[in-house]
Amino acid sequence: MNDVSKFKPIVKFYAAIALVSALAISLRIINIVTAEEITYREKLLSIYNFALVAILIILCIIVIKEFNLIRKYVHRLRGMYSLEGIDPLCNLRNKYKFIKDGEVLIKTNPEKTFALIHFDINKFTIINNSVGYQEGDRILQQIGKTLKRSTNDEVVGKGESDNFFILMEYNEKDQVINKAIALTEEIEALTIWKKIKINPAIKSGIFFVNKDTDIRTAIERAYFAKKALKNNYKSEYIVYDDKIGNDLLEIRKIEDGMYRALERREFKVYFQPKINLKTGQINGAEALVRWEHPELGLISPARFIPIFEKNGFIIKLDIYVFEEVCRNIRNWINAGYTIVPVSVNVSRVHFLSSSFVDDYSKIKRKYRIYNRLIEIEITESVAFRNENVEEVFSVMKEFRKAGFDISIDDFGSGYSSLGLLKDMPINTLKLDKMFLNNIEEHNSQVIVSNIVNMAKSLNLTVVSEGVETDMQVKFLRDIGCDIAQGYVFERPIPINSFLPLINNGKVSYY
Repeated sequence: MNDVSKFKPIVKFYAAIALVSALAISLRIINIVTAEEITYREKLLSIYNFALVAILIILCIIVIKEFNLIRKYVHRLRGMYSLEGIDPLCNLRNKYKFIKDGEVLIKTNPEKTFALIHFDINKFTIINNSVGYQEGDRILQQIGKTLKRSTNDEVVGKGESDNFFILMEYNEKDQVINKAIALTEEIEALTIWKKIKINPAIKSGIFFVNKDTDIRTAIERAYFAKKALKNNYKSEYIVYDDKIGNDLLEIRKIEDGMYRALERREFKVYFQPKINLKTGQINGAEALVRWEHPELGLISPARFIPIFEKNGFIIKLDIYVFEEVCRNIRNWINAGYTIVPVSVNVSRVHFLSSSFVDDYSKIKRKYRIYNRLIEIEITESVAFRNENVEEVFSVMKEFRKAGFDISIDDFGSGYSSLGLLKDMPINTLKLDKMFLNNIEEHNSQVIVSNIVNMAKSLNLTVVSEGVETDMQVKFLRDIGCDIAQGYVFERPIPINSFLPLINNGKVSYY
């Protein structure tokens, strides 16, 4: 008798009591209803009893259904974690038995060389959600059958979700790579994909096991390799190397240290001056963030921002940077310094969150920041790639009402829609720096000139970023661009170094 079966008599006993009680109450109701004279009190009692019967019957149904669900769930768990160690869905070794058998194979064959292939279906969660979990299970079952049919002496296993493992002996490394490619082709050719109208992408990470590596470490490193391949749509496999290991170790350090960094104020805000192209004077700045990591040194945002956007920490960082900017502006106002507007970048994740406008408005009120002193920069992809454009417009309008200016950053990088731009409630258009890469060419000059003229006709301020040469400065001035920023003027500098520039430092960059 299994662990669930011993509860069956108890469930039956209580279900029987409930049914007998319901029957007795029903007979009592019938007796009352069929009586010739029914008092008002008895009518109420009959209604009460009828409701009680209904509740008891519903409880019986719930108890029986819940018992069946629990029995199925426990049965599945017992299948997954049983002594046999067989995954019940795919009829392959589960991860624990795979590790056990893999360790035995490696230890009993010290003269042989082994490799571990770890593969899964790219974006399987999305596939599961679109076709349903039953169809997703059928996909995994067919993969399991394919692996059993196409492997001989290899140790094959299934991990969580759509993760599969193969431990194989090899003489030449090409054997392992060819095996991974062949399995990929075979799995991607399964007829079920045509049925559900999906083109699958199987991604494999390969690790060549050495004598100093145990099977658990081999699985982890093959997984790291596969993870590094996720955004590479052209490659089907990747072999683990030290670079992958170092990169993923760095990602781990970044994720492990991000909350501590916030508490210890390791994130530092830098300002890059914006220059008025008519006067050559500083008339604004863009706030940028750097991370002074205790082990990794100064980390560029290009390294940690994508990680934070994936794990959601970017919202906390956005708020931290915005508050740092507001706090410094308030301190400067109180000290009587000259102040220029500062633009702050907002992530896509935060912009589309329900708390976005409220988060920033509260901080702005807390530090009593005047309107027009803070500008929010959102990238072109945030403004134009969102399916619900009306929602984006609505958030922008709320932000404008709260006293913020709005700038579209990286304009022209790939998602622009001129039809939407004319109605968008923004103040500033910021040209993507790619436009300046070949500005000496006539065609590039024509494109930039037309964009500037269009923006001016819409009463937008035009900013060009990434300006690095005097020739670029002259061209932008000649076509009427309003503001520029880039290394030709100043690199991003710490906040404390920025203040002297606008109060006691350079008057003009010309």
